Parts: sequence; C-alpha cells; structure tokens
Amino acid sequence: MKNVITNKNFSTERSTALQEERNPATQHNTFISNLRYAIDNDELSLHYQPRFDAISGKADIVEALARWHRPGIGRYYPGVFIPDAEENGLIFSLDLWVFERCCKDLKLLKTTVNPHTKIAINLSVLTCESIYCAQKIIEISKNHDVHLSDIEFEITENTHKHDIRKVIAFCETLKNQGAQFSLDNFGTGQSPLVNLNLLPANTIKIDRSFIHDIGKSKRSEIIIRSLINMAKELNMQVVAEGIESNEQYWFMRDAGCDQLQGFLLCRPIGLDRIESSMLYAPEVEYSGL
Repeated sequence: MKNVITNKNFSTERSTALQEERNPATQHNTFISNLRYAIDNDELSLHYQPRFDAISGKADIVEALARWHRPGIGRYYPGVFIPDAEENGLIFSLDLWVFERCCKDLKLLKTTVNPHTKIAINLSVLTCESIYCAQKIIEISKNHDVHLSDIEFEITENTHKHDIRKVIAFCETLKNQGAQFSLDNFGTGQSPLVNLNLLPANTIKIDRSFIHDIGKSKRSEIIIRSLINMAKELNMQVVAEGIESNEQYWFMRDAGCDQLQGFLLCRPIGLDRIESSMLYAPEVEYSGL
C-alpha cells in the first residue's frame, strides 16, 4: 500500500512539472534566468560587421553585434533577447558586458588587423538614462587602456519615450571623454529632428526599411535623399544599413551616403575569422541606376 501511495505522489509531481514546463510564464522565467546566467558567466559572444567607406571601400569601423548560443537550442540574435533584457532589468549588465568585451577585442583588432579600427556599439536607451553606466564605461575603458575616441555608441532614436535630460547627460559625460554617437534606425521614430537638435550625435544610420524599398518606392527614395542632404547641412556622416542588392548599393552611394553596411558587402563575423582583407569592400557591379 505504501508503494502505491508513493507512485501516486510521484505521478502527481511529474504531472505538475510537465504543466509548469508548458506554462508560458514558467518558460519565460527560465529564459530570463538562463540569460542572466549567460551574462554573468561570459557565455555570450560578439560578431562584427564592417561599415565600408562609400568611396574608398575601406572599413575603419566595425559594429559589434551580440549573439547568444544555447547548446541544444541554437543561436539567439539580439532581437530575441534584448527586449526581455530591457523588461527585466538585465540590459545594464548586458550593455556593460558588451562594452567590456569590445574593449578587449579592439586591442586585438588594432594589433592584428587594422591599427585604425574603431568599434560601434549599440546601447539601449535605458542604459543611456543611467549616469552610473556612463561612469562604469569610463572606468572599464581605463582598466583596459582603451580610448573612448575609438568607440561610437549607437542609440536608437525612440528617446522620446524616455527622459531626454538623462540621455543628454549620459552622452555629454562620454563625449567629454572622446566618445562619438550615432542615431540608429533614423527616420522611423516620432521625434528624429528633436534628437538631432538635442543629442551630440555625429552620425545618422538610415533605417533599413527605407533601404529595402529602394527601386520599389519613389517616396522612400525621396526621403532618403532628403535625409542625406539634411545630414550634410549639419556636417553629419550618413550610414546606410541593410544593403543587400547592387541597386541599393549604387543608389546610396550616388545619393552621397558616407558609409555602407549590409550582407551584400560582408555578413557579421566572429573575431577569430576577421582578416585584414575583409575590411575592404568587394567590387559591386554597377546596377545602371
């Protein structure tokens, strides 16, 4: 009789466990716990994608892109885990982890690939509201003997949803140390012109949604040309991301874009696979635009 009760209890516990495994809330909590562990235990990795000068074809700056490989599951890209990191308070430690890894990688890239290499790093607007994170970035850079003049921080332009005064203080603190800033996904937010006026950005990155419509939408092409002309009037650099076709490449180059980035030219690659030859854009056949 005792064995029967034990088996019944085991069956009940197993059934409860299976229900929990299928419970979305439990799955989410497990995902967050695993992400926290991955950040704390250095289980993430970075890939780098060059930004090529539209005229010379040379890439002196590479963008850092976080990856999370989970054994038995596969590779997670930023779009999968960044929103959860922001919602669950992990974005600060994640952004600082990325920055510190970039400091280590930058020294290696300068030594083995290109002494003029700079790194562009995406930052959450939440991180940009934290003066503590700004101070930690300065501290980390000094610990690794990295000059912030070799770093460009990319900030998404949806700062209207956050405390712009804190974001400005964050940027000014790092700008005083030599850091530069770019506005990512430019043209998609509700207040891009306000951000251009308030934030100390040197560069805008035209959102890939406009690039995607080149050759399909005259309106998108007009908007792109207008954004480039406005940036030039403000003495700002313009980057086109998401270049995937010859037509897109030549349109953006002819429109006066300064730097080009996308799968057509080079996919994101791990640090151990970067060679000096990859920092020169491949020849792209003229599309006849």
